[in-house]
Amino acid sequence: MQAKLLGIEALEPAKDVIVKALDEAKRKAYLAYADVRLDLGEGKAVFALQGNAKGATEDNEMSCGVRVYVEKGGVASAGFVGRSLGEQELNGLAQVLKEMHGLAYKRARANQAHKRALAKKYKFFGKSLTAGKLAPVKACVDTLKPSFKRNPRDYSFEELVRRTERCSQLVQKLPGMASNSVSIVTGLGRQLFASTEGAFIDDSNALTQGFLFVTAKGKAVETFYEWNGAYAGLEVLEGENGFRMNFEDFCQYIAEGTIEVSNAPAMKTTEKPMTVICDPRFNALVSHEICGHPSEADRALKREAAWAGRAWWFRGMDDNEFGKPVASEQVSVFSDPSLQGYGNYKYDDEGVPAKKVYNIKEGRLNAFINSRETATILGQEPNGGMRAASAMQVPLIRMNNTCLDKGDWSKDEIFKDTREGYYLFGQKTPSIGETRQNFKITCWKLYKVENGELTQLYRMGGITADSAAYLKSIDAAADDLHVHNIPNCGKGTPMQSMMVGNGGPHTRGKAIVTGAHAEGRGSL
Repeated sequence: MQAKLLGIEALEPAKDVIVKALDEAKRKAYLAYADVRLDLGEGKAVFALQGNAKGATEDNEMSCGVRVYVEKGGVASAGFVGRSLGEQELNGLAQVLKEMHGLAYKRARANQAHKRALAKKYKFFGKSLTAGKLAPVKACVDTLKPSFKRNPRDYSFEELVRRTERCSQLVQKLPGMASNSVSIVTGLGRQLFASTEGAFIDDSNALTQGFLFVTAKGKAVETFYEWNGAYAGLEVLEGENGFRMNFEDFCQYIAEGTIEVSNAPAMKTTEKPMTVICDPRFNALVSHEICGHPSEADRALKREAAWAGRAWWFRGMDDNEFGKPVASEQVSVFSDPSLQGYGNYKYDDEGVPAKKVYNIKEGRLNAFINSRETATILGQEPNGGMRAASAMQVPLIRMNNTCLDKGDWSKDEIFKDTREGYYLFGQKTPSIGETRQNFKITCWKLYKVENGELTQLYRMGGITADSAAYLKSIDAAADDLHVHNIPNCGKGTPMQSMMVGNGGPHTRGKAIVTGAHAEGRGSL
């Protein structure tokens, strides 16, 4: 007999248990703060290869994370514990939380003792180790229900398998298609957050997403993958998504476009910077890699340096680009968690209300996405930037919907005003410098622009530039802002893959246009 899967309603009895656990945690000596995150996800997923279902699952997963801050002698330190849970642990949650808070408390006290010893040993330099206090915030109490028109639970497993296979078969029949894989996932998630400050947030959401990977075989072999989803229900598969296509039309569009690219000549790298027009989906990687990640305060403060790099516009507290030009006046970059995208949320994983932040305002570096702790260090207001991929993972500062802002031009005006250049359409692969100070980003399709018209299509195209030089070269931004969802932003040690939204409007700037490194590369 198949075991009955836990639905998100199973977390309801946990509310009282969490409150009591936090009341008990308050009794510990020197405790300044403690919180609990408990999440449960349920859903279905199917994967098809070459028109045949190869994997399918209907499952749930649950996890818990607790943080403890202790403070003594002006030194604040944190401890974290996270673990996955099953139904048995949920039934014994009181004991589980007691053990987790006890271990997190021990870790916080050990960290505190170590920091105090280092501060004493290194005198002047040791003062930098005492940071760790949380900026004050209002304790929020709220309940958020999932938003959907068609409940993910209403899609039977059999329907999901048939649709995934049908989409894969549709793609495989196209002339020039060598191979493909298709997947669809849909489900519901819920997270409870509570703190010793009195916050209690019950947040639920829906997610539906389709994914396609294709290999096309024309004059050359070309691979490409794309996804199409939203925090919504089954209506996503019928066209209520960023591409405005049902899943079958989306798969055909991506497959036919990749076949077209496979028959195009390879681009040759230009000798000098050229005028380049970038579409909103290409700008999703520009905003993500050279604007979004360097705007995460933990990266700027070098807390991510060992794994993911630093920030090119922040070298130190007294040596940075705050208030200085880092782009042209045509460029503003914002992070807005209220927009509909994978970076949409009302509260972060510290229970802080999420706020829109202008990271760059009219060309000048303006503000970072922060946590309560880094807000204290930088002297900023907390803006709700701390998120984790699951409750069992420690929250990190993550971009949300980080985009280049729209401008005053229309897309058509930018093209009509461009006598010669290149048009980068769709995103493919980023390669970024350690501080994000330079980059190479490739596109799905590269077109030559002549007298405002698209002419020759190329494959293997992209651009490379110094980040500041490129952003300062942008002389036009259109009014067609679009948020493109990215489900696999990696950060942290151990790695966490987070869902974010990025994008912008059409823009025009200057960069070296890249292509194949060797004559005939990628050809058959």
